[in-house]
Amino acid sequence: MFLDLFINEFLLPITISTEILENWTTKDGEIPQTTLEIFWDKLKEISTYGFTIEEFQKAMLLLCFIRFIIYSIKYNIFTSFKICAIGFISCILWAMALNDCIGIYYPNLALHPLLRNAYREEIMYREVALARAGERLLDDLVKQTNTNSYPFDWITPIFGKFPSTISHITDPIYVFIRRDFFETIKQFYKTNLRHLVSIFVYVGCVRVGKKYCPYHIRWHFTFITLYNTFMPYIFSCTMRARQFLYKVLIPQQRFEEAENMELYIGAWVFVHISFIMIAMIHAIFSQYFYIPFLTYSVELHVGKRPKTSIYSGGYTAWQDNFNFFNIKLSDTLRLWWGFLGKGTKNQRKNNKT
Repeated sequence: MFLDLFINEFLLPITISTEILENWTTKDGEIPQTTLEIFWDKLKEISTYGFTIEEFQKAMLLLCFIRFIIYSIKYNIFTSFKICAIGFISCILWAMALNDCIGIYYPNLALHPLLRNAYREEIMYREVALARAGERLLDDLVKQTNTNSYPFDWITPIFGKFPSTISHITDPIYVFIRRDFFETIKQFYKTNLRHLVSIFVYVGCVRVGKKYCPYHIRWHFTFITLYNTFMPYIFSCTMRARQFLYKVLIPQQRFEEAENMELYIGAWVFVHISFIMIAMIHAIFSQYFYIPFLTYSVELHVGKRPKTSIYSGGYTAWQDNFNFFNIKLSDTLRLWWGFLGKGTKNQRKNNKT
């Protein structure tokens, strides 16, 4: 009974979206299927239409919770919390990249069957966001008719002390501060500073405050920063391919080429999103991964993993063979570094000797 209660009240709500649960429940609120049938149906749905982003993020939370329990038994609660928190923060960084990727690739999500659930989820998200934007616009219009709703009300008595002889100077300043100053600052932030926030945070945490930032977070944060430098070009190439599809191939009735282009675009979007999801799984388990040139560039910034610390995460066998600033091209292009980066058998033997 306790197991069924745990699954129905805790496990299902955090791993399965609310809409799917509502479809599975009867009017009385009872689940007509057994737990095994529910998970089997969900597995078939995922294998056909893929995850929604919400479901995948909830799965990461579940894995983090299970990991916390295991490490609490192995070490203690505080050590387990630190280890899992480090992996969780790194996973959040990749989750932000995943959300950006879904938003940019939104028109192309329908081109791959395993992204259909994510596509439907993004449609609903945009509908909700549009409704909220309308509500905010209505609130702004209401605020404009109500002078008491403007910020900086505390400056009214200050400006009231100025003599009326200079009111032609002070009144415009007062109106600007009360009505336009806050919006001007907010607009300046959106247009000039928002896109630099991640760089400021990166410099503050990874470069300036690296003494207080765990190596695992610095590694993944640096990788994402490097990843973000060339992703706009890939996004733009995908968008140009879509424009070529709908503005050239289809109008010219080159349908066979159009079908191939749809397959190429859908496959690339799926590979890109899958890469970020796999990176999230690596991060939540405090693991690392090796990609030629990129990983090497990341570790030139953050250095080698401190092997003596239990908070540094998984294995990085490629660092054992790397002589920074004097690396061989063959080592850079190497893809297999053993299971979970532990190294190959020969490499482990050499390390022991």
